[in-house]
Amino acid sequence: MKVSAAQPFKIIYSLYQHEYLGYSFESFIVHLDEKGKLTYQHQNISHKNAREFSKGLDDRDFELIEMMDSMGQDAVLRHFSKKIMKPDEFFSKVFKKEKGDILLQEQIEAFMEKRRAAVLERLKGKLLFEMGNDGEPTWRQVEVQEKRANIQFHFRRSDESTNYYPTITYDGKRLDIPNPSAYLVCKHPAWIVMNGKLYGFEKIG
Repeated sequence: MKVSAAQPFKIIYSLYQHEYLGYSFESFIVHLDEKGKLTYQHQNISHKNAREFSKGLDDRDFELIEMMDSMGQDAVLRHFSKKIMKPDEFFSKVFKKEKGDILLQEQIEAFMEKRRAAVLERLKGKLLFEMGNDGEPTWRQVEVQEKRANIQFHFRRSDESTNYYPTITYDGKRLDIPNPSAYLVCKHPAWIVMNGKLYGFEKIG
């Protein structure tokens, strides 16, 4: 659904899980109602139409839009395939169970992980949501945490074995793990969503 740049709008970022590419992001322009609240009227924004909405964007938004464009399945396909193929055809072949291309899978994952990390570093102060299964970009808001969380590994030795377990703290408070709501968005460096909040971690060592 088209959103007019002449009407009140807000840029938001939506996190979703791609069948083959793992966690990825898309950028959207969302129409605001008379009270300044987000509506269900939205449209995807890319570098092709971003300038139309420049009055509501800052430099970091333009950076994020470019990065998210480069993570889309069409962009990944163009980067890794010299043949003209449909995305479903390409990815189902590369990620086929047993007969998939393991080396190419690893290259695609490294490509995505690098971009995930770059996007996550720039999301502070921006509106982030989880995308609904129906493609609704503002399904559930994710609060981007201002500070970094800390993770520490503890070892417990007994006569029979040595066990280790992690503890996570944020702003001096301990976070409960394992947590059924938690999922890892990016591994290197680590970013995790837990209870509707996005945490980045201090580097270890």
